[in-house]
Amino acid sequence: MAIFSSHLLNSLDGTHASNVKVSLIQINLQGENKILFDTVTNEDGRINEEFILTSDDCLCNFEMIVKIGDYFSNYSEKNSNKIVSEIVIRINMKSNDKKYHIPLIISPNSYSTWWSK
Repeated sequence: MAIFSSHLLNSLDGTHASNVKVSLIQINLQGENKILFDTVTNEDGRINEEFILTSDDCLCNFEMIVKIGDYFSNYSEKNSNKIVSEIVIRINMKSNDKKYHIPLIISPNSYSTWWSK
C-alpha cells in the first residue's frame, strides 16, 4: 500500500497550518484526471493517506493541490493582497509500497517544498 503525506507550516508565525484543503489527483496516460482523495490538514498541519496503486497507476503523474488562498483569507485580513491561491505540485509515484512525503512551508505569496523520506 502506498502512503501519501504532507506537513504544512505557516511561515508567518511558525505554526502548523491546520484545516487546509488538500487534494491528490491522478493523471492517467490519456490525460484524464481522477481524484484519489480530498482532505484537510489536521490540527498539526498534517495529512496521511493510504491507498492502493496498481502497476498501471505507477506509470501516471499525480498532482497535489493545496488551497492556501482559502487558508490565508481566514487567517488574517491583512493578507488580503495574497497572490498564490493554490499550490500545484506534480509528482510521480513509481512504487506501490512507498511513503511519499511532501512538506510545505507556506505564506500568502509564496511556498517552499522539498522531497522528504
